Amino acid sequence: MAKLIVNPTSSSRREISLSRTLVSIGRDPSNDLVLPDAMVSRRHAVIEYRGSQYYLRDCNSSNGSLVNGDRVSERNLRDGDLVAIGTARLLFRDDLHDEEAGAKVVQHPSSPRLVCPSCQAEYRKGDLFCRQCGSALAPSSPPKVICTACGTAVLLPARFCNACGTALPRPAAEEPPREAAPAASAGDAVAPPPSGPAPESPIEVEPENTPGRPSAEKAQALALAPALAPAIVPRERPMRVPRPALVEPWPTEDTHDRSTPPTALASFSRRLGGGALDLLAVAAGLGALVTPVILYWRSRDLGPTPADVPFVPIVLSLTLAPVALALGAFYFIYYWGVRAATPGKRLVGIEVEGDDGAHPIGISRAAVRLLGYALSGVLLGMGFFIVAFGGTALHDRIAGTRVVRRGSGGRGAPPSSKSERGFTPSERERA
Repeated sequence: MAKLIVNPTSSSRREISLSRTLVSIGRDPSNDLVLPDAMVSRRHAVIEYRGSQYYLRDCNSSNGSLVNGDRVSERNLRDGDLVAIGTARLLFRDDLHDEEAGAKVVQHPSSPRLVCPSCQAEYRKGDLFCRQCGSALAPSSPPKVICTACGTAVLLPARFCNACGTALPRPAAEEPPREAAPAASAGDAVAPPPSGPAPESPIEVEPENTPGRPSAEKAQALALAPALAPAIVPRERPMRVPRPALVEPWPTEDTHDRSTPPTALASFSRRLGGGALDLLAVAAGLGALVTPVILYWRSRDLGPTPADVPFVPIVLSLTLAPVALALGAFYFIYYWGVRAATPGKRLVGIEVEGDDGAHPIGISRAAVRLLGYALSGVLLGMGFFIVAFGGTALHDRIAGTRVVRRGSGGRGAPPSSKSERGFTPSERERA
């Protein structure tokens, strides 16, 4: 009858008989086999009887179940298998197959006696673990491999399972001795004797080869050629690339005319005078536009109620206010962006240019400069008076412009044609 031996090598060893039903294993007290271990899940695994074999099935435990050192999800159990669940070891014994054999296995008197080194109990050839204490045993049979599909033990050097035909995992081949390569390429020469003890059956080398037929040693070397390890090819050292020499750049011709002195900024007094003249010009123009409307409303008797006021004069008066503001803005934007200077600035000899030397500054930059004007007015004129202390006005900082004196630094009147813009004075003379 099949049974489980719990911890066969410890003093708390106990045996549990397996009936042909389901046996549950876990930490919970409701299981058939309770293992009080923190590494064991509440419902860790079950052993069930199907057909004529017992199967161990893991119940998705946290640490898994191991059979003979391999983690499995389901595996059929054979006599002598060692199951590891947590820190507990369960030795599976199935005496049913021994009883069905019908006869006791009697070894030949000349065969060596197989004894467990731990408990001195005899074991059979092919056992991996002792049937009494569960200790690991040295392999005493040809090497085997377990089929991962059906769990059948297959003798090597088979490449496919005898039961299901599944390809078996190939074990790592041992590296052949390095002395075999020189011996195979020696040809007719006799290999020198090794320094170690002489082998029991030395290979005889024929002194002469039959013409047209390779020697036995060459034939054996050719047969083993595919199994030999590939020759070790030394890696070439990386070639050192010399660093490129530092090449000094060729001196480039200076396109700027060094004889031209830097542009002189306009003084605060000039800017104040030009601004006052522009404000007077704008105020005169807007006054000429708004004065008729003011005189019209002053000459009319509005009456006691708002209903007596005509509708059309009200609409025209309300429309005239944004028109007057638009004309004032057009005055500054046009003269700054297209003519580089308003009439008031031209009278005092100053003009507006970009920080990058753009002349004129363009419509978009002129509009941004006008917004800076309005912001300086909201700040009670503080943006204008920065110039008096040697700084840059607020609207010039916002728009990226500056006010310079006309004719300073070699700059004369604005270029008369579009083709002359962007050239230095020396290039204009050559042209």
